[in-house]
Amino acid sequence: MSFKNNKYKIIGLIFAIVLISLGVFVAMQIGPYNKNNKKDIIVDIPSGSTINSISNILYENELIKNKTMFKALVKVSNKASSIKAGKYLLNQSYSNSGIIDLLASGKIYQDGVKITIPEGSTSKEIVSILVNKKLGEKSRYDELINKPEEFKAEFEFLNDKGINSLEGFLYPDTYYFNEEDSEDEILLAMLKRFSDECVGKVQEDIEKSDKSLQEIITMASIVEKEAVLDEDRPLIASVFYNRIKIGMPLQSDATIQYIFEKRKKIVTYKDLKIDSPYNSYKNKGLPPTPIANPGIKSIEAVLNPADTDYLYFVAKMDGGNNYSTNYQDHLKYVKEYKDERDKLNKK
Repeated sequence: MSFKNNKYKIIGLIFAIVLISLGVFVAMQIGPYNKNNKKDIIVDIPSGSTINSISNILYENELIKNKTMFKALVKVSNKASSIKAGKYLLNQSYSNSGIIDLLASGKIYQDGVKITIPEGSTSKEIVSILVNKKLGEKSRYDELINKPEEFKAEFEFLNDKGINSLEGFLYPDTYYFNEEDSEDEILLAMLKRFSDECVGKVQEDIEKSDKSLQEIITMASIVEKEAVLDEDRPLIASVFYNRIKIGMPLQSDATIQYIFEKRKKIVTYKDLKIDSPYNSYKNKGLPPTPIANPGIKSIEAVLNPADTDYLYFVAKMDGGNNYSTNYQDHLKYVKEYKDERDKLNKK
């Protein structure tokens, strides 16, 4: 009996040693190629690459030790479909998991001219940024922005009803371009980012909405220009939707500003009388195009507005807004704002 027990103990011990050895082996194979070597290596993953071809590229660049283990880890991680083509900055201190995470994140290594497009930029402002960086000609950009049909074959969302300009669809973000990139290629990159970051992320909400993409982005562009704080975006969207519901003009100064070549410090009463489809004091409903290129937070706010009865809002000195359901309360908040502003100006 004692011999039998010892036999099982020995077998169990051997099995445990095998398991531990296997675990150590796997850990070594999927760990860093050389944890002490942090010299950067630029790796280019071509478009259409399979996991097999990616593992070959990484193995040849001495970034992974075992192709089979790498492919198995990709499968287990469920990130195979998330891996994106492009150049990546890697080094031998990265584990297989770290490499997979980076390839799936899409944080592509960039080595061109850095361009940052702020949220709420108009197409004119975007063109000015690009031209000032010697990336293309203004005349060509103006032509393309007013010809969305040039890009409809690449981007199905541009076939949406009412879209007659790229205004609103040039996604605000940081880009890297080469000086030899054409105007077409640069706008394509911005439209692709819009497709990935907006349409891709909120497609389900867009499909559930009773509004066209053009209407959604136009409203989002107004919210973008009116909001300072993120928490105000859904509330501002609710105000504008409530106004549309009862046939009340939007009365947004932001749409008036879009009429001018350069933004004015203050919109005057005289400006409110300008005869323009972008004058939301004279015209009911939305303007004919977006008035800026909104970020994802404004788009999400328009797709999921707050449930309120508010019809008015006015700025507060802290950047937020006061909201009201009637004009009398609105006038009270307007006075509060002006009084606080005047106090600050006297200091």
